[in-house]
Amino acid sequence: MEPTIGISCLHFEWKRLSQAFQRCAEDFGFQVLELSTTCVRPEQYTEIRALRRRYGLDLSLHAWTNVLAWTPEDAGSILGDVIDACGRMEASHLILHMGMYPDRAEGLARLREIVTAAVDSLRAANVMLCLENHYPYEYKGLNELGGTPEDVLTVLQDLPADAVGFCLDYGHANMTKNCDQFLEQVGPRLVYTHLADNMGEHDDHLSYGEGNFDWDAAFRQTADVGYRGPFIVEFPEKRGREHIDRCVEHIRRIYRERGQE
Repeated sequence: MEPTIGISCLHFEWKRLSQAFQRCAEDFGFQVLELSTTCVRPEQYTEIRALRRRYGLDLSLHAWTNVLAWTPEDAGSILGDVIDACGRMEASHLILHMGMYPDRAEGLARLREIVTAAVDSLRAANVMLCLENHYPYEYKGLNELGGTPEDVLTVLQDLPADAVGFCLDYGHANMTKNCDQFLEQVGPRLVYTHLADNMGEHDDHLSYGEGNFDWDAAFRQTADVGYRGPFIVEFPEKRGREHIDRCVEHIRRIYRERGQE
């Protein structure tokens, strides 16, 4: 089975929505375009849906918001609006950072409450919410949740797998030094991935091979846990198309090998 490849709209050049879709589908030959809430407006949703159908792409939406900055009621309303946007655009995956909160246990409990309340809306819109791993909790005093498998599992536990899953950001996992643990412990809930490299300290979004992440080990373990979802390029095209091509070929080679075993 050929792996599904996509790219974030934040990491390649485009000026019009139609150009973003055309480049993703035809220039790159990818199957998924990840949009960002920072780049699309409600009046564009109808156009985006039409472009998705025209180019035959799957869509995802990366929501840039700290849901834990609001009351649970307000956070539920904000998340509901983003889910509605996904439904109107026909985006199948919604990627969400787990948020920043000064008390880790309380923040995880609040996030679980917010996500639990959104399950019916997610199912009605046919959207998969993907909770993304993030920086070490202590990093720069940001108190980002999601730096350990335990964080993610605390929220995912007992929530329906048809509505809520896990997004593995390999670059973030390189910063927390636990990619293998994420795949081992949360692999059964893995539905989405982000591709970016770094030197293990900061979220540099270096191109594939420019940092110190062990891509071969990670791709092999990802395939071994049975992952069949999208791999999304989250490093800049401007640093050289060859990095993207080599990364994609590496993924495809691993999956071809696994398919022959």
